[in-house]
Amino acid sequence: MVTRRTRKSPFVRLFTKTPEEVICPHFYELILSNGCPFDCLYCYLKLTFRGKKHPVLFTNPWYEVEKELEVAGSGVFSTGELADSLAIVPPLLAPAVEYFRKQKGKFLLLVTKSTNISLLRETEPTPQVIVSFSINSIPAWERFEKKTPHPYKRLKAAEELKKLGWRVRIRIDPIIWEAGLESYRDIAERVRDLAPEVVTVGTLRQYPGLFLYEKRAPKQGLEKAEDGRMRYPVVIRRKIYTTIAEWLGFQPALCKETRAIWKKLKWKFTGCNCTEGQRAFHQDQKFLPTTSGKTKARQRILFS
Repeated sequence: MVTRRTRKSPFVRLFTKTPEEVICPHFYELILSNGCPFDCLYCYLKLTFRGKKHPVLFTNPWYEVEKELEVAGSGVFSTGELADSLAIVPPLLAPAVEYFRKQKGKFLLLVTKSTNISLLRETEPTPQVIVSFSINSIPAWERFEKKTPHPYKRLKAAEELKKLGWRVRIRIDPIIWEAGLESYRDIAERVRDLAPEVVTVGTLRQYPGLFLYEKRAPKQGLEKAEDGRMRYPVVIRRKIYTTIAEWLGFQPALCKETRAIWKKLKWKFTGCNCTEGQRAFHQDQKFLPTTSGKTKARQRILFS
């Protein structure tokens, strides 16, 4: 079931929800749809929409969206924070691609577990649009992502778009410890061979309320972390990241990880899935203001 309706709330908003304990750049949400048909057992959208799983596609005239984009600053605009960007293609996505094609400092980010790439296959690539595929290990997919396409099919779709000239990124996220770390070797090596422009890795991070709502959600080894989410202990996350980096052959970016992990790994943040490029973090850049006009100390972001 898919609902189509006009949206009354803003389409564009700055994402500033990450706690101070977590390293995460600010980016813009571009809300062209809500919800996701995949219903992964660990997904935070189960709580965000209070159990409502069916996608909602917004049908407003494009000029209403463009008006908000025009007053927004430069940066990355993600359509994948409240929805899967491509699982069911929003009517407003095609005009969005054409809008961003004409921009210089603004970039459209599509985040998906889907293989539904028909729109992009039939569209001329542009460096202003980035397509990011989320991938998991086979055991994790079988247990927790059963409604999504097979991970190999997602990688095949990513490879096709890369050959067509699209900017392609990969997220190995969320890595689920109880699925077995060794099961991620195959995926990491396939991602290495694909050679996307950015690889971002993340471990499972769930809100405590999901345990009550979704009894089948993964739970093994999770404990409440300093940011309020349920995470694996630091020692386990460190082992996961160093092992994945070894299989990849390089240091990946990390998604929404705590400062404690960055300190333990002694890695330097140089960009991630939601920044325009790998030169996304500079000590000499000004603080990026939040929607309340305040600043977040130690997070200095250059988007372009």
